Amino acid sequence: MIDIGKILKRAWHILWNYKILWIFGILLVLTGASSGGNGGGNSGTGYHFDGGGSGNGSSYNPAWVQQLTDWFQQNVEPLVTHPSQHVATFIWIGVAVLLFILIVSAIYAIVRNVSLTSLIRMVNGYEETGTKVGFKQGWKMGWSRAAFRIWVINLIVSLPALVSVLILLALGVPVFFGVTSGNGFVGASTVITAIGCAFLLIFAFIVLMVFLGLLRQFFIRAAALENTSIGDSFRRGWEVFKGNWKSAALMWLVMLGIGIGLGIAGFIAFFLLIPVYIILLIPAIIVAAIPGLIAFGITSIFASGVLAWIVGGLIALPFFFIVLFSPLFLIGAWQQVFDSTIWTLTYREIKALESVSPAEAPQPAS
Repeated sequence: MIDIGKILKRAWHILWNYKILWIFGILLVLTGASSGGNGGGNSGTGYHFDGGGSGNGSSYNPAWVQQLTDWFQQNVEPLVTHPSQHVATFIWIGVAVLLFILIVSAIYAIVRNVSLTSLIRMVNGYEETGTKVGFKQGWKMGWSRAAFRIWVINLIVSLPALVSVLILLALGVPVFFGVTSGNGFVGASTVITAIGCAFLLIFAFIVLMVFLGLLRQFFIRAAALENTSIGDSFRRGWEVFKGNWKSAALMWLVMLGIGIGLGIAGFIAFFLLIPVYIILLIPAIIVAAIPGLIAFGITSIFASGVLAWIVGGLIALPFFFIVLFSPLFLIGAWQQVFDSTIWTLTYREIKALESVSPAEAPQPAS
């Protein structure tokens, strides 16, 4: 059995003594988790003034509000009221959105998998040689074929989720016909059977994904640390897991408990950090204004002023929220680094146990 307490202490030590890992943890958070902050403040979005001394209670709208309203009436309202007349426009919008999603997804996949590979290899190198590397060298360690293999491994491991969704959608067909058939007994039986199958499928899916999630930790580390091919990564990861599956399962339970505890702590921290968000509000606006104004300037060359402001605002928002909620991203980065380090050390420990062969029994004297 591996020494879980020793691994946890070592991972904690690495987290606080190898701080360059935090950058890769932040990249993992930004590319793998969606921040729920929606910045609900509405200051600066609109004003209401009483008529100066006239007592008529008239409202004043800034010019940009009227321009925005006119732009929506001219460009958006016709799409809603007469959609059949703007089929080509919808096609172009769909193509643009699809291309945007593909480009962003590709960038996210590259950054996430390279960062994950860097984390694994940097921790492994630190354990082997005691040497800390900088960001540039760490990024080079992750920029490899292993990162692509890890992406493929994650894709394959997630396939059961897609299959389960398709099966659930297929089970919706008998439910629909059962409800609309008009035959009370047959319809009710069909609906009950389909719902029962759906619950069984969901339960089996949860169990399967938990098991695959555990195995995934070994698959990706085989690819990152042993430079195995995709097929060999599955084979080697399974061998390491099978060699000491009790330790792996116990570590998973420990990590589950830690994850629950950190989730509760993170929820509390979100509200405790409200004063910090207020302090970061002005820096967030300043930082977000730079890419927002650049996007506005480029867009205004090709489009109207209102559309340029919309594009600039959409580009600025992610930067605004990243700076505003940077303390939460940092906490998330610590968790990413800690979790990844624990599984890397676990993989190393199980491999070390695997390599220890029992001492040969002494041969009886002849």
